[in-house]
Amino acid sequence: MWQIIINGPGYFDTPYDLSDGTTTLGRADENDIVLSGDLVSRKHARIHVAGEVIRLEDLGSRNGSRLNGERVKGTVDLKVSDTVHVGENSLGIRQPGAVEAATTEVVDLSAGGVRRFGNGLDIASAVILAKDVRDSVVLRVLDNILPFDAGSGPPLASDVTPPHGTQAPLTGEKQRIGYESLVLLYKVSETLSTAASLQAFLDDTADRVMKRVNATTAVVLLRHPTGVMVPAAVRHSGKLEQGEVPVSDAVVSAALAKGAAIAVADVRDDSRFADRESVVMYGIDQVLCVPIGQHEPFAGVLYLNKAGKDRGELEPLLDLCTAVSHLIASGVEKFALRDKPPADDRLRRALERFHAPETVERRLADLVKAGPGKLTQLEERTVTTLFADIAGFTALVEKLPPDRVLEVLNELHQRMTALVFSFEGTVDKFLGDAVMAVFGAPYGRGDDALRAVRAALVMRSDWKKVMARRPPRERCDLKIALNTGKVLAGNVGSESRLDFCVVGEPVNVAAWLAAVAEPGQVLITGKTLAAIGARFDVIPLGERALHGSKLRSAVFEVVEEDPSQNTASGVHLR
Repeated sequence: MWQIIINGPGYFDTPYDLSDGTTTLGRADENDIVLSGDLVSRKHARIHVAGEVIRLEDLGSRNGSRLNGERVKGTVDLKVSDTVHVGENSLGIRQPGAVEAATTEVVDLSAGGVRRFGNGLDIASAVILAKDVRDSVVLRVLDNILPFDAGSGPPLASDVTPPHGTQAPLTGEKQRIGYESLVLLYKVSETLSTAASLQAFLDDTADRVMKRVNATTAVVLLRHPTGVMVPAAVRHSGKLEQGEVPVSDAVVSAALAKGAAIAVADVRDDSRFADRESVVMYGIDQVLCVPIGQHEPFAGVLYLNKAGKDRGELEPLLDLCTAVSHLIASGVEKFALRDKPPADDRLRRALERFHAPETVERRLADLVKAGPGKLTQLEERTVTTLFADIAGFTALVEKLPPDRVLEVLNELHQRMTALVFSFEGTVDKFLGDAVMAVFGAPYGRGDDALRAVRAALVMRSDWKKVMARRPPRERCDLKIALNTGKVLAGNVGSESRLDFCVVGEPVNVAAWLAAVAEPGQVLITGKTLAAIGARFDVIPLGERALHGSKLRSAVFEVVEEDPSQNTASGVHLR
């Protein structure tokens, strides 16, 4: 099974499973995958899949397709970890195992990121151990170690009477924690105090754990600020392709969902895993997976693949890995505090509420360079303001229980934020059942109005898909309106409470237009139409008097983007 991960206008780490046959790419609606962008042709490219063979064919597109940065001529072979660029869109090539591909679901849009862990595969009966990460047997054993000579190994104080009110010493199998495990914990603690960086600490820890557990793979995944789990340290006994991370999404998902350290045994003999390419390729018999941290949201996971059939050592090894995960959590916290000055950290978190990740980094650098006196200021900008409002939300609130109303609002906030960010817009604020976004502030890009209207169409389409999954009585439409003009935009408030603010008549016009729009409509003013040109099919609705003003404005309903308009002025075709 082949899979592509799509990023670009309207897509944010979105997976698409490729079945055998041909998949078409382009701007026209008849394509299997519809991609937006000025550099995307109506019928741009095709992907051909035949079993283990996958090829890309450029269909003579005006601006071409690129494979790993090189322009594609005709048909070329693809492989795992390749990156294909179709205009403004990137497509990463993956080949997950059959079970993983069938169960991984990417639907949890959030501000700036997507979590990629599947929830469909039930591995409950395959888990032979599941332990609360807050109750590590290793830590209890360490409390029961008497002073000892390193040459003779540590004696366990199983015959010591515990003080009143403390737990009894562990006995039997649970005492079987070896001298090597104690040395590992000591060495990891030592590295935690001496490492120059988080990366150095994680690399050394992964090496030591892999050796002690006799694992074939040791991986540390950490949670990115956007919510995505990303590999921070990867160790494997064999060769890996660039970007290849040998972990099971299903196992990681189960550990995070349970909030427990889990061990899965006899993986090769389990029908749910036996057919997976990764099981054969990575030599997996047993899997250990431990959340990093004690409470949700967990900071990440420590994941190990292990060869061998012996179940007897899994419990002490799982306890050992749990103790190591606590030290990793301490390391993550330590270096986060050390590497990010508190003031910058607070500022970064404030900016992440409004801007896409790339804009946050640029804006943060500019504000730090300018100094504290420039933290709050307003600048005149030409922007396109977008208002998206849930139609009939008051009536919906009256007939639904609070938890269902909350679900609708969460869907609105999460999905609309991610879509605005994917089109490089700024989320100004949420007003209950409405969202206000601007395109062109804090930085203009020349095509701000165009990206805003495209974002509006994708928001409408995406919301219809969301509502189709809900019961009929809980469904509602979006009303969206856009206006273009000069405003004052920037940060207001203080370092402890920073907000992004946009003020001016164009904002008021967009808000009023959203209020009078019909459910499902996307309305724009004549000024926005002038900024985007003849790129969209629109229906003139005539002039309308602006609320609270003697002025009038031409209003248009946007139906769809005209696929025949596939280039922007100033783009040089080859």
